[in-house]
Amino acid sequence: MPAEDKNQRYENILKNIERRHPFGSARKEANLQTPQDRVLNLLNAFDALAELAQRDFERLLCYGPQIVRGPAWSGVVIWHHSKGYHGYQTLRLLGVWAHYREGEIMLSIGIRRLPYRAPVYDAGVYRVAIQNNFRIYYDDDGHPPADGDRLLYRAPFKLRERLEHRQALTDMLDSWISEIEAR
Repeated sequence: MPAEDKNQRYENILKNIERRHPFGSARKEANLQTPQDRVLNLLNAFDALAELAQRDFERLLCYGPQIVRGPAWSGVVIWHHSKGYHGYQTLRLLGVWAHYREGEIMLSIGIRRLPYRAPVYDAGVYRVAIQNNFRIYYDDDGHPPADGDRLLYRAPFKLRERLEHRQALTDMLDSWISEIEAR
């Protein structure tokens, strides 16, 4: 084998090693974001809701956040229910959604009320499962607020108004905290 071929083979091996992911780590997936995902990222919605889920409320157990998606919408939600044995019967989603409406991206902040849908209730299993996902027990995909849901804010998203939307999100979350703590 000529020296040129050996050097070329060595270079190819080094390039292949460089492209590999470290042993035991997850492979990086292509992160294809939808326009709705980009809107939520511009608003820093995930981090804003994560701060709420970390808080210790006197009367609520709060979980999340979680990213939820549908064909023409994306959202970031946290979910909460009242403390106590019967608190599981009604779960509330507090979320920020970016969705299409009449050809433009709308930004919605709202609260959705979900009734318990599972046939039986086991407190121990529920306590563990609800921390990671609300869909198992409440049979819901986390879609944007509709009629009958509590809409806190809705506006068409404009990039030049991003800071105003961010401020509206902060104001809505502060208002929600005040409301919860006043109960």
